[in-house]
Amino acid sequence: MATVSWKLDVAVAGGPGAALAQSVAAEAYDKVTVEIADAAADQAVEIGAATGDVLFLLVTASTYGDGLTYRVNDGGNPAHALDRPLLLAGAGAIGLLGFSPTSLLFSNALGANATVEILVARDATP
Repeated sequence: MATVSWKLDVAVAGGPGAALAQSVAAEAYDKVTVEIADAAADQAVEIGAATGDVLFLLVTASTYGDGLTYRVNDGGNPAHALDRPLLLAGAGAIGLLGFSPTSLLFSNALGANATVEILVARDATP
């Protein structure tokens, strides 16, 4: 069993803030690093989740913007801009994707290559 832990500090200048620290126990995890070439369209990246339920998903990139997009599982699904790091933890947050993710399809119109890192934790025996 692997434990994935994270900390989050949020602060509004002159306003409220919050500090969170949580973890999730998972039977398996995968870390994937992939280069998404400029002008790539729907480049599929398997995230190793086909055998179980995703509990945690973190997607980061070397550069962000509206021109770097991802789709969940299928090119027919809606594209979402990767304009900031993406962190989803728990069934409720993962459910916002609309699909249990088994792959992410990336398109890049940023004008330069982008390195994408994905950390996914899951139950391997649903």
